[in-house]
Amino acid sequence: MDAAWISELLAHGLVPNSFIPPREIGALRDLTRTAAALVQTRTQAKNRVHKVLEDTNIKLASVVTDLFGKSPRAMLDALVNGERNPRRLAQLALGRLRNKLPELELSLAGRFSEHHAAIIRMALAQIDLYDQQLAELDRRVAELLERRPEITRAAEQLRSIPGVERHSAQAIIAEIGVDMHQFGSDKRLASWAGVCPGNNESAGKRRSGRTRKANRWLRRTLDQCAWAARKTDTFLGRTFRTLQSRIGGKKAAMAIAHKILIITYHLLSTGTLYDEEVYRRTNPDLEARWANNAVRTLERLGYKLTLERAA
Repeated sequence: MDAAWISELLAHGLVPNSFIPPREIGALRDLTRTAAALVQTRTQAKNRVHKVLEDTNIKLASVVTDLFGKSPRAMLDALVNGERNPRRLAQLALGRLRNKLPELELSLAGRFSEHHAAIIRMALAQIDLYDQQLAELDRRVAELLERRPEITRAAEQLRSIPGVERHSAQAIIAEIGVDMHQFGSDKRLASWAGVCPGNNESAGKRRSGRTRKANRWLRRTLDQCAWAARKTDTFLGRTFRTLQSRIGGKKAAMAIAHKILIITYHLLSTGTLYDEEVYRRTNPDLEARWANNAVRTLERLGYKLTLERAA
């Protein structure tokens, strides 16, 4: 019966069209999705190196910030090529890392054998290959953006949003395009992306607000942007931290991802940049709610309050 009803709606042109990206946006989508998959695979290879080093009791990752930076990578290469002396390995440190030579010597003393070297050698070769492929993908994306300046402008608009960097902006544009008229409204875009609250209600009882499964590539990018925005002193960062204390990090990240997508819709629709001052303006209702919450909290602790606005 559902199939027959959908067929009748389609015959009368009442089924809305799906979003089919233009050729250039489709090409950008292929490139960004391939890059995201390569980054994920490269991360797996890096985690494998971390695991092998932990198995051998080499604690280099606890001393250096990035295990795959210039100095740590030189130490790893020396390890897999047969060098086992912690002092000579530590001497490969460069720059300010040389201030930690005693800690490096201690961290590089472990039970490293040939089969460990073989595993790490293969993982490092994979990481180098993925780095080369990602650089090639970046080059192709740059060439595509040079041919389509409107995509470049849209990406720059998105980069003005806290938490959205260059690759994230390109990935978002690749998934939703630059023309927001095809979605009709910010709510429809959020629903299409699967970042709006779910609607599972029966007999007047709301059962679940879980988001539905939708574009996983876009959801993943928006989620990463939300966690990056959490560290900023902006409206998005403050909202994330407030929600996190109340509903947890994952739900807060999805709520901020929803806000980032709504902001994206309006920026691309109006051709403007993100303006933090819009969110710094005082909202009387929100201010009153904050004050009431603070008063109730202190009253539960046994305090009696008299509120008086400062001059």
